[in-house]
Amino acid sequence: MKAPVERYEQQLLEALRAFLQSEPARLLLTEKEEWARLWEAAAQQKVLPMAADALAPALRTGGGEAILAAVRKTAVQTMTVQFHRSAIFLELYQKLLEKGTRPLVVKGILCRELYPKPDLRISADEDLLVAGEELPTVLAVLRKAGMTVEDPDAEQVLACRDSRTGLYLELHRTLFPASSEVYGGLNRFFDDAFTCAVEVPVEGGHVWSLCPESHLLYLILHSFKHFLHSGFGIRQVCDICLFTEAYGAEVNWNRLADRLAKARADVFAANLLAIGREHLGVSRYPEAAEAWMAGFGDELDCGDLLADLLASGIYGSSSLSRQHSSLITLNAVKAGTGSGGGAHRVLRTVFPPRKDLLRAYPYLERYPWLLPAAWVQRIGRYQNQSGGTESARESLSIGTQRVELLKKYRVIR
Repeated sequence: MKAPVERYEQQLLEALRAFLQSEPARLLLTEKEEWARLWEAAAQQKVLPMAADALAPALRTGGGEAILAAVRKTAVQTMTVQFHRSAIFLELYQKLLEKGTRPLVVKGILCRELYPKPDLRISADEDLLVAGEELPTVLAVLRKAGMTVEDPDAEQVLACRDSRTGLYLELHRTLFPASSEVYGGLNRFFDDAFTCAVEVPVEGGHVWSLCPESHLLYLILHSFKHFLHSGFGIRQVCDICLFTEAYGAEVNWNRLADRLAKARADVFAANLLAIGREHLGVSRYPEAAEAWMAGFGDELDCGDLLADLLASGIYGSSSLSRQHSSLITLNAVKAGTGSGGGAHRVLRTVFPPRKDLLRAYPYLERYPWLLPAAWVQRIGRYQNQSGGTESARESLSIGTQRVELLKKYRVIR
């Protein structure tokens, strides 16, 4: 893998740097095709309004109105919708407080507050961590407000949607799926989430959330979870780096570093902050954070990580091949040290053990000898979903490359 060299990627990073620093953006592109690729990448990364806002002054001055016109309407509409949904969410959250509940807000509106123009940092949803005993009351309030609760018996996340306003909430019983063999154990770092909760002012009101140290840890580990699957985008890096600037002085960096190391996410996290410093102009980290980063020496090499996240789109959804590649990376993490090497990991991906297939093929519970038939059925279903043999090969290629990335950042050996 290599660091990004495409000009449209450089322009996207420059636009985000300028937006975050409230500075004029430099124009690096000249060709119409390059601009089309830039806007496509910005939309895929869910940062189109921020990029358009940063580039608008230079484009207007340089006679690039036609280039800007291609995305202006979308950017303005997105910003307007975000503004209204934020206001609706805060009204609804106030009703939850009035009913005596105190769900904790994570990501979403709290990350938006870190940006120079909050409503240009869009969110698809708002996330709430809800205590088990408060969940029935929270659901009653949401239903009374006209929201539909999808699958109320879901193991970890309950999706709630308002078809009139488009507001979408995710109610978390736990911050990570407890049943996950790969990252279910991360929940142990948040056992004190409710007892250590803090009240955070936001424009138009206040919300309760994780304490700054836990919230930063969660932002990092949430991106880490997606990194283990098929990737994550540049917007999450912006969130993490801005949060570190704003609240890093309130963090016990020795304790944070210890927890990141236990999750095998410490090299990963240090390189996220390096991306902010080297490519986004975010550099006002506290001395303790800088000292921790410096301790990684040559492992502070963020080029490949940046290339991966620019290729992945938001939450690794840039292509079906990339999404399906998570079968390989997750199996590599499950294998830990990767005994048996790359061939072992690929074989485990194509021919997983019976216990990993019970949910998808329940007949294996009664007829374990049908495991080979389940393998054949699974391969056929995968090829139909991914578009055939060529896409399957592409998924294997992406997955194999990303396993090397996991090794580089010491997630696995």
